Amino acid sequence: MMQVILVRHAETEWNVKGIIQGHSDSALTLRGERQTSALLTAFAASDYQVECVYASTLGRAWHMGQSLAETFGCSLIAELALKEQAFGHFEGMTTVQLSQHNPDAAKALFKLDAEYCPPGGESLSHASQRIVHFLSNLEKKRHYQTICIVSHGQVIQGLLAILKSGSVDDFHRFGQPNASYSVFHLNNGRCDTLRWGIATHLRLLD
Repeated sequence: MMQVILVRHAETEWNVKGIIQGHSDSALTLRGERQTSALLTAFAASDYQVECVYASTLGRAWHMGQSLAETFGCSLIAELALKEQAFGHFEGMTTVQLSQHNPDAAKALFKLDAEYCPPGGESLSHASQRIVHFLSNLEKKRHYQTICIVSHGQVIQGLLAILKSGSVDDFHRFGQPNASYSVFHLNNGRCDTLRWGIATHLRLLD
């Protein structure tokens, strides 16, 4: 059995502005830095014995990965499979602009259809399976009992939906706030337990 702590990166400037990031990137806000500090404090006081941190190569997640690896005193590995869903031509647009100019695409992308592929991008179903395959291969190798992975909002929703219900279709139900985390156990490819969207460490920031 392998325990996985799944962390979403902290708040970025584009998060605040409602700009679609995908494989693009933006800097953390001051609040994002405070969120990171709050998460690190919570983990430092926890009983988690993380042996390795795997992080998306995108700057906003890599920053979190570096901080977590330092806190846990373990190695940090860059993992392309943990990148956000690629939103293609929609990256750099605000969600409001997309909803105004292409409402059907906006609904499909963020609420209704995990198979929808934005022009020049990839579907959430495909992006989520990237992480499923990564975790499956890692579990089979049995190198670690507890790992931490750092990824992104949309693709985390898809992964959590798969783990919770076996299907990516209800992904919109599994929103995970910036700098929150989920914990689950993988046992021969099966998710035994799942706590998702843990954000109690962020309450004092509101």
